Amino acid sequence: MTKKVQQTKSSSKVETMQRILDAARAEFADKGLDKAHIQSIAEAAGVTKQLIYHYYLSKDNLFACVLDESSYHAMTELAQLDLEHLPPREAMRSMLYQMFDQFKQDPALASLATEGIRYHDNHDTPRNRVLDMGPLLTVKMTDIIQRGVDEGLFHDRMPPNYVFATAALMISGTFTSRYLISAVGGFDPTDNEAPLSWKTYIADLILNALEKH
Repeated sequence: MTKKVQQTKSSSKVETMQRILDAARAEFADKGLDKAHIQSIAEAAGVTKQLIYHYYLSKDNLFACVLDESSYHAMTELAQLDLEHLPPREAMRSMLYQMFDQFKQDPALASLATEGIRYHDNHDTPRNRVLDMGPLLTVKMTDIIQRGVDEGLFHDRMPPNYVFATAALMISGTFTSRYLISAVGGFDPTDNEAPLSWKTYIADLILNALEKH
């Protein structure tokens, strides 16, 4: 077999696996892990059920791969944000807004995050890059906070990893715990018509906590 034929076959396999992942992402986001059907995914991807099982072994493993890919893309997008040229306050707000907008602009991400919370309680995923990307994002937030400290804008009493974890929980919780927020707060946190947007409120809260008064 020539090298060119091998490359063509390899490229075809990668494209097929990506079609399966894309179809699976839509199916899992719409129906959840339990109610999703491999047959529906196969039809959407234009492949057979047997091929999906050949590549991914099981529905659970396919779901894990979808989670890993989605989280990796979202975190990579954050890691690549160019914030160094912005003043510390603006840089922090931009990072928090981007975290929020990722969920707002991609409803499937919120659905997958909700499913993923339950899944990760009892399962590991084969290509989990969150543990690799998390520290990179913490460093990014640390740099913003340190610049603010150096410029006399922020105090240094809040550990940056705590700040990042707090922001991540508040933002993801907007979409994974929307019912709870609506029930106890009396408003829909995703409603664009609210007097003060929840996105703005979260950023203001984090910045107020960091401000050197």
